[in-house]
Amino acid sequence: MVDNKVIKKKTKKLTNDFKQFAFKEATLGAAVGIMLGAAFRDVINSLVNDVLTPPIAYITSGIDFTSLYFTFGSTKYESIELAREAGAVIIHYGNFISEFITFLITAFILFLLAYQGGKIVNRLNKKEAERKKSKEKKCPFCKSKIHEEATRCPFCTSRLENGR
Repeated sequence: MVDNKVIKKKTKKLTNDFKQFAFKEATLGAAVGIMLGAAFRDVINSLVNDVLTPPIAYITSGIDFTSLYFTFGSTKYESIELAREAGAVIIHYGNFISEFITFLITAFILFLLAYQGGKIVNRLNKKEAERKKSKEKKCPFCKSKIHEEATRCPFCTSRLENGR
């Protein structure tokens, strides 16, 4: 016979363990990061497909790489759709070229955003750190960094004379 108290206790422990796992800051942070990554992917795809690719297509005189293909055998087909309907063996290299160009554009956009944007963020963080550092001084007793206007060290509790 199974004891109901034991089942309730184990169920409660399992529920608590799950809460600790599922609602950890790291777990929630990862979930938010994944969702932001998916949304960011959609933005980058739209930038590439809707903003950057049309001018490139215009510059290349409207060449549609996706229609380029090669069939094995001596039979020639008017379009890739007719070749597929006939069951021909097809190498659809135009689609590869188109996807590769999209990849290069996307990689360049991500380079600009991540690498160059990272440099800008680092510069801003450095300026913020310098601004914060200018408002700090060292405690003459424990050598901890404290606010320049402090009259008592929060680490060693020493009294500081005349804003020393």
